Amino acid sequence: AIGSPGGLDYMGSVSQGIVSGLNRSITTESGVQMNLIQTDAAINPGNSGGALVNLKGELIGINSAIYSNTGSYAGFSFAIPTSIVKKIMTDLRQYGVVQRAVLGCTIMELDSKLAKEKDITAVKSGLYIESVQDMSTAKELGLKEGDVITGINSQTIANRSQLVEQLNKFRPG
Repeated sequence: AIGSPGGLDYMGSVSQGIVSGLNRSITTESGVQMNLIQTDAAINPGNSGGALVNLKGELIGINSAIYSNTGSYAGFSFAIPTSIVKKIMTDLRQYGVVQRAVLGCTIMELDSKLAKEKDITAVKSGLYIESVQDMSTAKELGLKEGDVITGINSQTIANRSQLVEQLNKFRPG
């Protein structure tokens, strides 16, 4: 993780760690749900916007957040994956704002209890659709209550985080 913690703008800082999780779902203050890379590399105030690189020096994310009760590094750091960063950059250049796709349905993660309750035997994982909003993308796609989302394009969807990750790649419409 590369950055300038604590306002040390005259010299960069590099910390090391491991990627301890992918698709960590976090809701921002503005209510946007993002899936981030979780790392134990120290990211402190001032590191946001810096590079998260792999051992080959390839950019894999942009440092963006920490989980802390004090405001300083406490073992959990997060970065925006480059796949999302590229879409955000394109949106800002083309539209001046970030475009976010919304499916427009209420979902529950399918587990064995829900599958038994709803008598679902065709699939073992996915997202059960509880309801579909009128005039939504889900409605336009023909999704209805009781359907199970198991993928978007060729990407398997087994949980809410995977759905958010895929939706973050699309724009409205």
